[in-house]
Amino acid sequence: MKIKSDNFSEYIKNNINQNKIIFLYGSNLGLIDLLYNKAITLLQIDTRDPFNVCKINGNEFKENPFILEDNINTLSMFSENKFILLDLSHTSSNLNLDNIILETVTKENDNYLLIIKAGNISSQNKLIKYFEKSSNCVLTSCYEENITKIKNDINSIFMRHKISFSNNFISHLSTAFNADSLTNKMELEKLESFLINNQNVTETALIKLIINNEDINLNKIINSCLNGETKKCLFYFEKIYEKSNSNIILIRMFRKHFKIIEKILLSNQRGSSFLEAINDLKPPIFFKEKPFFLSQCKLWSFKKINLIQKRLIDLELKTKLGIYPEKTLLSQFILSSSVLAKQRVKT
Repeated sequence: MKIKSDNFSEYIKNNINQNKIIFLYGSNLGLIDLLYNKAITLLQIDTRDPFNVCKINGNEFKENPFILEDNINTLSMFSENKFILLDLSHTSSNLNLDNIILETVTKENDNYLLIIKAGNISSQNKLIKYFEKSSNCVLTSCYEENITKIKNDINSIFMRHKISFSNNFISHLSTAFNADSLTNKMELEKLESFLINNQNVTETALIKLIINNEDINLNKIINSCLNGETKKCLFYFEKIYEKSNSNIILIRMFRKHFKIIEKILLSNQRGSSFLEAINDLKPPIFFKEKPFFLSQCKLWSFKKINLIQKRLIDLELKTKLGIYPEKTLLSQFILSSSVLAKQRVKT
């Protein structure tokens, strides 16, 4: 059953025992995480409980696809349901994995609750087609933040603090927010804190407060890096590093991004234009990201991508070992990669 993200929490609360699958997907990874955490809270799932809760990440699932079926068929020792949390948000969708998920969830077994986080997959994907027709499944798409919602959230904060600004200013301020809901949540919390016991606030001060962190997220780091914008990507990295525990996620997102560019270059070699290759990609690229890939394909060659992928493998290994300063390793990688792109821009 398809449930809008705005109605997700209310639906889960009112139908707490009627669903055995929750499927969250889309390009707004921050919103996916927020809804996922709401579901965990509303369903009272103790994620630290190893007997009743199984957490599976994308790499584990790819290496051993039958781990899902094994856990679904394992009865919980101390609870009526077994809770399975499958995180595919940074894993490319493929037919084999989709088939295994479908085969597993269509078997007769009601003693589990499965929550799946997925990335930006096509609406024609067989999982989406199955889950939207299923009566015991919640399917919620998570795309770019609604600008009206941001305006309403800003206005609500101003009203709580008895501060008045024009609608034009609120509209202008809302444009400085992000397409990612989790980033916006942090910015709204920052705005709320700023207004506590601070009645003499100017428009200039508020714009400066929000603009300083405009669009600071992992995708901004990646896109500015691959475009050769060295100062910008290092600036974004510095801003987000203290807020985030996402070092491994950032590394894997870099790898995924370069894999997509590699696919586009291969299609181009076979005769497709870059734009045709981008439009034909499966899963599809979100339309606002297409210009980034179009420009990056002109800056990166197979040779450079191969070099970067080797560096990323080495970077992930060193990061996991925990004996090297992670921030330094990541900064050096971002710097060297952006310089490679920058050299191409100059030529």
